[in-house]
Amino acid sequence: MRKIFVLLMFTILLTSCKDDYEQEELKAIEDVANDYLKTNDLLLNPTKFFDDQVIVKPNIDTLDIKVYFSDALLPISQVKEDNEWMFTDNNFKNASDSITFFSILNSQNFKDLKFREFAKSKLKLERPYTQFKSSQTKFTADEEYRVLNFSRVCFDDKRENGIVVIEYLVGYESGTSSGYHNSLLIKKKNGKWTYVRRK
Repeated sequence: MRKIFVLLMFTILLTSCKDDYEQEELKAIEDVANDYLKTNDLLLNPTKFFDDQVIVKPNIDTLDIKVYFSDALLPISQVKEDNEWMFTDNNFKNASDSITFFSILNSQNFKDLKFREFAKSKLKLERPYTQFKSSQTKFTADEEYRVLNFSRVCFDDKRENGIVVIEYLVGYESGTSSGYHNSLLIKKKNGKWTYVRRK
């Protein structure tokens, strides 16, 4: 009887730890998605091609930029196996960030994280972004949307740092264009996850 009780308690503890991890993973994806879009989105931060070109910042109150998320989080070790180049970059501004990155990369957790689906509908995007399902939305010929795909998030033991792979694409009615696809070192500061900028 005692063995059954111990086994039951152990199972409850494991389930609780898994749920806590997945909740933190969801929070990290939400925070990093907002941070990345705010910093890198072409509509919010248009590129200046000529010195005398006047860049007009759009009014975010008048924009509604749709974002599509994949509901599948690939194992980050599988992404590394297929794209080794994403994990050899040591181009961080601070040496401590490089140490943190490679420490997480070489952890057992990095190898153990499995494929999982996640409740992407729970992600809250900041204005001017709204989430959509591709089957429910029609686009005009000149309308753009964004695609964001994430791997599993591998945290350090204290869940203060992590590594995630992000894929960012710009979509049109006819398909998607190339964008950004790489690993990110992320840090939790004041309860919010942000990604570390490289040089």
